[in-house]
Amino acid sequence: MKWRIVLGLFAFVFTMGVLGYVAIGEEGRMTAFTQAYHSRQIETGAALFEARCRTCHGPQGTGIEGVAPSINAPDLFNGQRLLAVGFSGTVDDYLQGVISAGRPVPSAGTNYPQRMPTWGERYGGPLRDDQVEALAAFILNWEDQGAQAGPTPATPPGEAVGTDIHVALPPGDAAAGLALSESLGCTGCHVLSTVGAAWMPQGDEPGIGSRAATRIQQNDYTGEAATPEEYLVESILVPQSFVLSGYESVQMPPTYGQRLTAQQLSDLVTYLLTLQ
Repeated sequence: MKWRIVLGLFAFVFTMGVLGYVAIGEEGRMTAFTQAYHSRQIETGAALFEARCRTCHGPQGTGIEGVAPSINAPDLFNGQRLLAVGFSGTVDDYLQGVISAGRPVPSAGTNYPQRMPTWGERYGGPLRDDQVEALAAFILNWEDQGAQAGPTPATPPGEAVGTDIHVALPPGDAAAGLALSESLGCTGCHVLSTVGAAWMPQGDEPGIGSRAATRIQQNDYTGEAATPEEYLVESILVPQSFVLSGYESVQMPPTYGQRLTAQQLSDLVTYLLTLQ
């Protein structure tokens, strides 16, 4: 009987010792686990940002002029932007709310052509709550750098092409035009959403490369283009010349004549003509 008592006491002491050892290291293990989880969350958010947000907010979130504002900026991280809209929660709460519910109306003093769409599932968007949280975590990861630079330049320096739709253009590169359409944020309105007229084929309708020829033949066409190429040039440089039924002229920024070189314009038009 005594040996059983001694054995039981030994087992109890041993168990308590093991539990004590585990407890001593638990804080460190939980910290390491939390850090690993947060790192994976940021990685997931980075992939989501690249796929969903980059075309409007720029590769580093510093915004694209005339398309979308910076979300990698000091006024967001220091609370000034939240104070301006009367939001009393944390920056994380604010980001998750805007990402989930979107922003169907423009912020005061802004006139971005595309309103922030709803991304959260509970508001009809495609992202789960954990994906929204990952996106917010990735954006918050920029806080230390706080957007040292301003908005992403729309184009590299060079002589602007102007607004003459009959300007002679050099040969274009469709691949360069595709890349430019993404960096300028064009795809945000014309491919990823319905804010602008769709570029890609829609049901029985061909892509913009084919539709350009039919646009100038419409009875309500008010522009000056005589060819599909000129119609696309006109749509980019002087969008107010002809506004497609169902859209507003204010949606398309009228400043590309000052932001694009002749080569860039040619690249864009060459790319658009491939969308048959």
